[in-house]
Amino acid sequence: MTLSGSPMADGGAKPARGDTSSDRTLSVMDLFTPERPEWTVEQACAVMGQSESTVYRYFRSLSAAGLIFSIRPGRYLLGPGIVHYERQLRTSDPLIRAVSPHMLRLAAEFEGPGVVFISRVHRDSVMSMHEHPLGTEPFPEGTYARGRLAPLFGGAPAYAILSFLEVRAARALFQRAGGGDGEEWLEVKRRMRAVRSAGYAVGLDDPDPGVLHVSVPLRHPDFGTAGSLSLALASTGDDAQVVQRAIDLLLVTADETSREALTSAPG
Repeated sequence: MTLSGSPMADGGAKPARGDTSSDRTLSVMDLFTPERPEWTVEQACAVMGQSESTVYRYFRSLSAAGLIFSIRPGRYLLGPGIVHYERQLRTSDPLIRAVSPHMLRLAAEFEGPGVVFISRVHRDSVMSMHEHPLGTEPFPEGTYARGRLAPLFGGAPAYAILSFLEVRAARALFQRAGGGDGEEWLEVKRRMRAVRSAGYAVGLDDPDPGVLHVSVPLRHPDFGTAGSLSLALASTGDDAQVVQRAIDLLLVTADETSREALTSAPG
């Protein structure tokens, strides 16, 4: 079972944020998708249910911050300010800074093709924040391509995070993502319990056909679960030895990364 909490998964749903002016301004950012990268104020009005003057004010604020810009009169794209903030994230995020050298060592242990990546919960989805390729052959972008919103209740990278949350918190996320009670929730609980007991999550063809995911939590006893560390590899049909080797290496790497990143996190 896979549930998607991404508010713009179909490229046209109404953005889901809070009800303050700032929330509504930022909800404009959710309109821009690979399927629909360009918007006018008039088009945004129809989706957001706001007056033209109000939506124009949102666009003007975001444009002033460089988060959107007009490449043609009246038509807006995501702006260069996003790249500026993305660079700040890469250079200042303690988890990304700590995991980067470990990713290089992990990549040297596997021929590939594949990718090693870290994920975090982002709103009602899970998202790969940072990645490094395995081997020299290209690995096709899948559900966990960097920056892509993936279902929060589906796949090893997500369950390696969810399974170490409090059950009450995980259930609240499940309900927000559109899940119901009964057998659906019991299935999720069973899977979380199994992952928590093992200390890792493994998925084959879930959600990408032919792809093997092995994931472990990035945890610290004082700070909780910050995300997950995963390997994605092409399945060979005889994956048992690869899985065990990946588990061993990922668990050691996650422990080292968590200690280095989270103990040095500011404040």
